[in-house]
Amino acid sequence: MVKARNVSLNVQSDVSFKERLTSASSHPKRRSANLLGRYLIRNGNTILFQMRAPKNVIHPNGCIVRISLGALSLREAREIADELASLMRTISRALGRKMSDQNHSDENDASDDLLEIDGHFYNFVLKSALYKIRNPVRAPTEHEKKGHELVRNLLSINREVEAKERGEPHNSLIADNPHMLAASFGQKWLDDTKAARSGKEAQPDHHEDMSADLATSVPDINLEKALPTSMSRPSSALNHSERSKQAPVAAFQQDRRYSKRPKSGKPLFSEIAAEYLALRESASSTANKDIKIARFRIDLFIELIGDHPVDTYTGTDLQAFIELLKYWPAEEKERDARKPAREIIEDNRDLHLRPLARKTLSEGYMAIIKTVINSGQTQHDYSTPIARAKLVYPDTARPPVAAEPLSGQKVEILLRTGVETGFLDNAMLPLLGFLTGRRLGLLVHLKGSDIREKYEGVWVAQTNGIIQLHGKWQRNPIKTEASTSFFVLHNFLKEIGFIDWAVKKGDEFLFSELMRLADPSKSASSYMGRLFEKAGIKDTRNEVFHSLRGGYISESAEQQIDRRERKLQVGHQLGEDEHDKYGFKALTEKQARRIASLSFANDIDLSMYKGLDFEKMARKRRKKLTA
Repeated sequence: MVKARNVSLNVQSDVSFKERLTSASSHPKRRSANLLGRYLIRNGNTILFQMRAPKNVIHPNGCIVRISLGALSLREAREIADELASLMRTISRALGRKMSDQNHSDENDASDDLLEIDGHFYNFVLKSALYKIRNPVRAPTEHEKKGHELVRNLLSINREVEAKERGEPHNSLIADNPHMLAASFGQKWLDDTKAARSGKEAQPDHHEDMSADLATSVPDINLEKALPTSMSRPSSALNHSERSKQAPVAAFQQDRRYSKRPKSGKPLFSEIAAEYLALRESASSTANKDIKIARFRIDLFIELIGDHPVDTYTGTDLQAFIELLKYWPAEEKERDARKPAREIIEDNRDLHLRPLARKTLSEGYMAIIKTVINSGQTQHDYSTPIARAKLVYPDTARPPVAAEPLSGQKVEILLRTGVETGFLDNAMLPLLGFLTGRRLGLLVHLKGSDIREKYEGVWVAQTNGIIQLHGKWQRNPIKTEASTSFFVLHNFLKEIGFIDWAVKKGDEFLFSELMRLADPSKSASSYMGRLFEKAGIKDTRNEVFHSLRGGYISESAEQQIDRRERKLQVGHQLGEDEHDKYGFKALTEKQARRIASLSFANDIDLSMYKGLDFEKMARKRRKKLTA
């Protein structure tokens, strides 16, 4: 008879405990629905590990951690699940203790990093553990063990050598004989692995692919390279071929993007460049193409050499830039915009594409980089050694094209061809260059109001350097400030009526056909090049429009025009001569009269210019304007 338990007063006393037991035993215990085993569930053919994280570690309600075990047998899955569950419990206990310690600390508050632990943390840990379980580290083979032993021995030798160099306690037997010991260990390794490296050693029965592993598991160690620098043999002990193989790579031939540089708190090169370009844009009244070119070259320097603190650049970086630009294609259309700069350079290592000219390298690419580096010295207080750097340019960089003089016969053919085209620019720009010595870019932008009678019977032209083009005021494309001084117009221009016609144009541009283009100076240069070709006088690439300017300077010298007068006429700077700086920085009346009457036309027939209708020529339009 089972004794009834104590019950409350409001419960009937005849409720039997035995009756309850009988009722419970009449229902069989429900079998677990999870037939896979603890912590496992199935998703199609894939088995997943699933476990609830302890509540006291993550959130008040805990969280479910679930990771895929992949497709594997049930036995393997159960073994792996047991290991992962054990790992998860171990981590949970450790975290629980950590949180408990922090909760009892003086601050009485758990650290933020523990509060942020969630299921992602467990997922990461369990996936790492799963990878190690399914991909256990392979024990090294005998051949690999020998290689590891060699490396350990070499490192031990190096450790003693470095300790000796630092004046620290060391094993003198090892530190005083590093080469002999290294050679001994190396020879032992060569002897022990000779059969394996030759592939003739018998393969063990338990590993069918051992022959395939030998190529990767047994490295072909070069003992000279394996030895640290401090243990290398002296150069006298090496023959010529060994020295050539071990010659270090020159600093300028290394990748300067990753070169070691001194610590610096100065701005990066890109920051200084941004300040420099912003200042130039602010000073320019229009979208300046030179700024766009400068920005491209700056970006190229950063891509090839790296963006470092501005005061850490040296001449080595500039020389490395030149070394790479040696293979940079000169023509923009030959550079694939989709490729990085280094790939473009590698593609042209054989120089099948024309490289940059020397002047473009030095006065274009290198000049802007030097300017940017130097531009921030005052504001950011730093110095740089690049100013003293002596740079070497490749012989593949074409030297500057020096304009050659044109014979009187070629000049006459050129002028006649220009008149025959019927276009004012083709007819008058070569004549103006021939009779004044001024640059093409300035002549193109002349207005009627720029021409005046300076002295009685002496006409001059002068631009103040500021013009209004396409509704905007902008700088005339002059090269130097000296170009803003007036220059004398030859009397022949008055004789043919050109000066009278030009003065009547007032504020209009004389060469309005060219001024319709986006870049009149560049377009004029292209048209003059085509005119030379049309005239059939261009025997070399050195015979260009600039030859007319050079011819004027030479001819005026032949006719006893003073050097200072010639400079003022053609717009050259007076130079550093102290004597040249005194007096007016403009031509006097006597000087102007001599220049206006120079006998340039004595050997050249200029009769084709007489009777021309300049207004009609100015109105003539090209069917297709091209730059």
